[in-house]
Parts: sequence; structure tokens; C-alpha cells
Amino acid sequence: MLDQSKAKLLAESSDMTPVQGTVEVDIPIEVLWKCFTRANHWPRWNKCFFWVENCDLVKGQQLIWCFQPIRWWYLYKMPAIAKIVEVEENRKVTWEVVALPGFYARHTYFMEDLGNGRSRFGSWEQAMGWSFRLTKKFWVAHFVFVKDQSLQGVRRLEAIYRKKGNLQEQNLPRKHYWPFLLSLLLLPLFIVGIIVYRFYRAYLRQTAIKLAPGVHAVFGGGGNSLVMQDSNDVLLVDTKFPPASGWLQNWIARNVGSPVTKVVNTHYHYDHTLGNILYPGAQIIAHKNVPALMLAQDGDPMLDQDGDWWSTHRSGIPTTLINDGSHHIAVGNQEVILTHPDIAHTHGDVWVYLPEQNIIATGDIFLHTYYTFFDRGKGGTLLPRLIKTVRTLADSYPAALFVPGHGPLADAADLHQYADYLEFLYHAVEYAYKHGLSEDEAVRNIDLSQWKLHILPSFHHYKLAWATARNNIRWVYQIIGRIFRA
Repeated sequence: MLDQSKAKLLAESSDMTPVQGTVEVDIPIEVLWKCFTRANHWPRWNKCFFWVENCDLVKGQQLIWCFQPIRWWYLYKMPAIAKIVEVEENRKVTWEVVALPGFYARHTYFMEDLGNGRSRFGSWEQAMGWSFRLTKKFWVAHFVFVKDQSLQGVRRLEAIYRKKGNLQEQNLPRKHYWPFLLSLLLLPLFIVGIIVYRFYRAYLRQTAIKLAPGVHAVFGGGGNSLVMQDSNDVLLVDTKFPPASGWLQNWIARNVGSPVTKVVNTHYHYDHTLGNILYPGAQIIAHKNVPALMLAQDGDPMLDQDGDWWSTHRSGIPTTLINDGSHHIAVGNQEVILTHPDIAHTHGDVWVYLPEQNIIATGDIFLHTYYTFFDRGKGGTLLPRLIKTVRTLADSYPAALFVPGHGPLADAADLHQYADYLEFLYHAVEYAYKHGLSEDEAVRNIDLSQWKLHILPSFHHYKLAWATARNNIRWVYQIIGRIFRA
């Protein structure tokens, strides 16, 4: 039975103006009504319906159906259930929707006999309630969609009636469900495709920026790379890892025009070094600790050890090794300064300084806008020294342009902010450790959201790991635990 109190409230509601419309067609009212009351046939002529359960319209029964999306590319089918509260033969059908909290709606399809075999068909809909008001823009658009498709559907019935002289079932268009079923089968592939594409755009896609004449930074696909050319001498700082190392090699071939003569590895990690083997004619330069770290095997694949791989690819291991402190190399007629600061991100870090351009490639001593990976292996990080190194680098070159190991270009203020983050993280985890909190408890109690950093993936040894706030806390906790247990 129609809830008269709600119907009255709806009539008085100002939540929305009713969505309504009519169409006049050359179909006798009895023929139109008979066709219309076969509700399960609605999807065959009314494109707002995907499926309807009911075979007929009976007052007091539940009407169960599924709507098409208001735009064909929207990936949803909207189920609905309503109570049929009015059925007047050759005149109207009304149902009310109360299944959604804070939502009340009435929808009426009505007809009028115009005589001479003509009929007027109309659609009317109105809603109210707090949840309706919160999503009003969507619902009003949906009601307009239902109204428009319903009136267009009756026009389709008119065309069929004029051609066939009746609206019997066999003359109605068939409803094909196989495209939807096929889309369900393809949807997982589509979702995977979107994920892969977004991952590629965010982390693998390479972009090159010209920093100065003959100097480019190449971002993405592993650690950032710096390419410097002077005459026929070409310096490449960090060679990435496959497949991006091959993309970088192709970019150099297209845009530089001379072969790479010198490679500098800022440290030993795979995402900065595996591309070394693509430059067999180049001099490969790194800190003296790097070859041993490349060949080390400590059994933990997440600690960036690639000893087995490097033992069979020795052509990519650096052979020109520098000691602690600063060292000068020549690229064409230009000077380049390589500096090993101390133990920082690893035991073999080098930053690369181009004095003429005032540009510094930091390697992973500095990551900009991302959570970092902490090397917990034997040749890994010592956080207090890393923090000191980052601040010293920023203070020593206050006007320099910095190419970080990962992330966009930066200035000295960005390095200080990174040092602030590392300092906050280290002291917070150290405090938690000293006060007896477990690793899980430290993760729950330390909030890093204020730093607004982004997650960074690492795909290594066929495993995907992520630098996140939680993992940064866990990794520092493990580093501190190892120090205290030593």
C-alpha cells in the first residue's frame, strides 16, 4: 500500500524539481499498455534497463531490475529494488524506492488515450532525503537518463508498430547479453593493463631534461642518470637496470651521437649499475669498495646483493677505483669532481660535481619526494653519517642544482628537508627501540604522514618491494637493533 505520509512529504519537498516528460505516439493505448506491462521485455526497447526480473506488474510486489550506466563507458550496472504501489490499467504504474538509507523516491510511468489510435506516454520521477541530497548531482542525471531513454524507447515501439502492426514479443529487438559477459571476462585484463600503465608512467617511463649545454638528466626506469658530453668525450653517471638501461642506451645513441667513454657508478646498487655491461668500451669508475660489494653474497635478496650475477658479468664491474675524498677527472676540456664523503647510503658512495655548470648528481645519498630504501647489508647505511653527509652537501653547494638518485630536480633546501626527515625518522625509531617497543608497535606509533612523501618500488630478484612509511620505520628499526646488539 502506498505510504501516503511519505508521498505527501515528497510532494511538499524542495529537494528537487520532478524530472518528467511525455511523448505522443501512433500506438493504441491497449496495445501500448499490453506491451509495457511485460516488464522483463523493457530492456529490449528501453535502453536505460539492462535486465528486469518481473514478468508482469502487480501491485504490492517488488520490482527488481538492473540499470545501464548513464554513460556507456562507465563500468557499472546498477541494481535496484522497489515496491509497486500503484497499477491502473491503461493509465499508470508507480513504484517507490526506500531500500537506500535516507533516500525516498517515486517513479511513475503514465499513459493517456488520445483517440484515433494515438497515445501519450510519460515518465515522472522525484526523490528526497539526506543521502539523496549528498549525491543529488548523480541522481538527477540518472533520472534524466531514465526519462530520456524511456521516451526514446516508446518511439522505437512506435516504429515497430507501424512496420509490423503489433508489438508482439517476436517483433521486439533481441537483448544481447554476450557483450556484457565478454566485458566481465576482459575486465581483469583491463584492470591489470591500467595498473601496468600507471606503474610504467610513474616509475619506468624515461624523461630527459637538458640542464646545460651538453648536459642532460634522464629520469625514470631505475636511478636517475646524468649524461655529459664535451667534444667526443661522453660521461654517463649511473646506467640503470633492464629494460630501462637499454632505453637509456638508445636515447644516448639518438641524442648524443658519440659513444660513452666514461661511466661513473654513484654506488653499487643494481638499479644504478646493471647497465654497465652495455658500454664495454667505456672506462667504469667507482669508489674502491664497490667491486667487493657487487660480488658479495649474504643470502638476503632484499639487501641488493647481486654477487652471482656480477660473477658472470665481470665486464661491468668498475676497474678505475677512487679512494676516499675528492678526485678529478676530465670530460673533454671540462673538469668533473668525484667525491666519496664517508659511509652514507652505502659504504661506497660517490657524488659527481660539474663545477662549470654547478650541477651535482648525488646518487642515493639523496632521494627527493620519495621514501627511501635503506641498505641493511654489511656494506649498507649508517644513518647518522648519512644525515651529516646530506647536510654537508647542501651547505657546501648552496646554489647548486641537484640530480637526486630518485625523484625530480632539487636545490639545497630540498636536501635539508630530506635530512630533517631522516633525522626525525631515526630519532623516533631509536626512542621506540630504547623504550621497549616492538617493531610492529613502532610502526603503529610513529606517524610520518607530515612529510608527504611518495612510495617507491624496487623490483629485484623477481620480487617487488616498496619503500613506504611503514617499511622505512621497519628498516630503521632493524638497523638500530643490529647496532644495539653488536
